[in-house]
Amino acid sequence: MKLIFSSTFLFTLAVATAQEKAQSLRKLQQSEPINFQGDGCMSYDPSDSDWVTLPYDDDYDHLVAMGFPFTFGATTYTDILINSNGHLHFDFGSSDEWHYAADGFVSASDISIAPFQADVNNVVTGHIRYKLAGDNVAVVWEEVGHYLGTADNTNSFEVVLSSNGSNDPKICFCYDKMGWALDGNSPQLPGEVGISIGSGSGFLLGDFSQTDATWNGIGSSDNGVGYLTGKSFCFNPDIVNSSNPSKEIISTFGPGTGGDPHFKTWHNEHYQYHGQCDLVLAKDATFANGLGLDIHIRTKLVRHWSYIKTAAIRIGNDILEIEGSGKGLDKEVRYWFNYEYQGDLTEFAGFPVTIKADGSKLQKNRIDIDLSSKYPGQKVTISSFKEFVKVDFTNPTSKAFGNTVGMLGDFESGKTLARDGATVLDDYTDLGREWQVLPTDAMLFHESSSAPQFPELCIEPEDPRGDRARRLGESSITEEQAEAACARLKDGLDRKDCIYDIISTEDMDMVGAY
Repeated sequence: MKLIFSSTFLFTLAVATAQEKAQSLRKLQQSEPINFQGDGCMSYDPSDSDWVTLPYDDDYDHLVAMGFPFTFGATTYTDILINSNGHLHFDFGSSDEWHYAADGFVSASDISIAPFQADVNNVVTGHIRYKLAGDNVAVVWEEVGHYLGTADNTNSFEVVLSSNGSNDPKICFCYDKMGWALDGNSPQLPGEVGISIGSGSGFLLGDFSQTDATWNGIGSSDNGVGYLTGKSFCFNPDIVNSSNPSKEIISTFGPGTGGDPHFKTWHNEHYQYHGQCDLVLAKDATFANGLGLDIHIRTKLVRHWSYIKTAAIRIGNDILEIEGSGKGLDKEVRYWFNYEYQGDLTEFAGFPVTIKADGSKLQKNRIDIDLSSKYPGQKVTISSFKEFVKVDFTNPTSKAFGNTVGMLGDFESGKTLARDGATVLDDYTDLGREWQVLPTDAMLFHESSSAPQFPELCIEPEDPRGDRARRLGESSITEEQAEAACARLKDGLDRKDCIYDIISTEDMDMVGAY
């Protein structure tokens, strides 16, 4: 007897067989801890029994009693539904476990909180877990694939909700490595990031396709899904009513400086400037109700590259300066507080200060200035690794830094502007020259005679592009070796900067500067 099977049956059988095989293999998959970046994120450790594992299945809802009130839209909830497809919702009467709209969830009627709403499938790879912790509930999608996907391309992300009574932002989206934007079976349904309170009212943070993304006030419109890697976005549900959502978000864009010297603007655009001089990183006379903010860096030229030797910050009447060590790795923080070397430092302009002397191949010596009393969850960190100094901003918001000017660019637009506030300088050599410290910017460093000082101009390497490229090619360290050393860094642009620094300095330890 001859058996005849339809193509539909054969396809279904093939998918079922493949998924059974995948499920067998996925049982061997090791689940790893994830340290999501951002003060509003929750560290994920699957060995912690408080993390509850959800089914390995496609398209399902799981009801969770939060144990605290959470107001979303006009309704207060104590329960949520975790949907396997990358979001939370409150549509308790629905039998539709897909909850996905081709025209976008914000324009649909869904009441949804979506760190990454897409056709997620953890049958082949990955885990979905949640944890209740006091006034917080966190849900993690760890290394999940997409429908008909493989274990080779995965996403890891988290959403954290906080109770009405907490002082934290009520919603945080946190991301580890993000590898896919949509599945090939449904290219019309790209991954979406945002919230919807129903009836077409919501906030769309990102709408991804394979090659680009549409952003609502955050980042750049030509960034793909990898842009999310290593970042977090925290906000309150009433962001849907804001005329300028970017001002309402606490994010981990990680603007600042580092290495040979690499600059990261407020919009996480990376660039380099290799001149030697004092530079205005950021300034704002109105910061903290008129206390004012100045951050200057002092760079030093070494052959075809330069680095940040010293950084100084002024808030109000206080000045703090940190310098790197010429002795290599050590556990001494070299700082001057109001021009006194290692002066008694517990507060800076009224803000608490923490000093950490942890210098090693993996840790930097650093000073944290906690701005939370004025700007919740935000801080400025100045750190040193060997002779290299770095300046970082944690969870910067427009409320704190929206009026700053300098090498970090414009907070709102991301443009690198001249001192006139209008001219865009896309040539970063011109930008560095523009923001050389002038006499009108005041002198923050304890050593005021370091050359050059205006009107003497910044010292720049001869033929910086050509000579640098030639010398990098002569490095004793290969690109492959540098890539392996920098592989642990989550942000792709940070990895690129790290690779450049290792090859340029011929020092494999430079990964520690990140």
